[in-house]
Amino acid sequence: MRVFIAIDIKDDNSINNMIRAQRDILAYARGAKPVSREQLHFTLLFIGEVNDLMLNSIKDKLSNIRFEPINVEYKGVGVFPSISNARVVWVGVDEHSAIRLKGIAKEVERLLLPLGFKSDKEFTPHITLLRIKDRIRDSMFTSTINKYKDVSFGSEILDEIKIKKSDLLPTGPVYTDLFNIRSASNYE
Repeated sequence: MRVFIAIDIKDDNSINNMIRAQRDILAYARGAKPVSREQLHFTLLFIGEVNDLMLNSIKDKLSNIRFEPINVEYKGVGVFPSISNARVVWVGVDEHSAIRLKGIAKEVERLLLPLGFKSDKEFTPHITLLRIKDRIRDSMFTSTINKYKDVSFGSEILDEIKIKKSDLLPTGPVYTDLFNIRSASNYE
């Protein structure tokens, strides 16, 4: 099965604000694939294909993680890799949230490194809104991205890490929660 480690976005107000921006941007990004509201998340570490035995080892390692809940502010829209060659449109977070999320991602990677899992690039806290296949030539796309550059989409407290399975279907990926790890404050 294909798995990854994630933190889901759950706050309805924040999600609604992100979806409004997504629709606005999509008007100038023809052919882009929007991420559904149920699939908005931070990917802390992509694992890839594993068997049941390895999945159990991953669960065992991650059950040792301890983290405090994070009060996250969802802020700003950006693109990867560049505005002239956008492939992903994302929502970011404020600076304090970014530091905390990076710390959790590093701890996940540290715990899973003995199993051979390591990120191929530095973790950048982001929530994917759109995936773009073909180059966008509409100047309104850039203007719309810039319009949301500093916008706050809301906030929430994140207190749960998940191991998720990803099934790739012709209609798009379907995610299933396999294992949840709650923050340290949930153990008290």
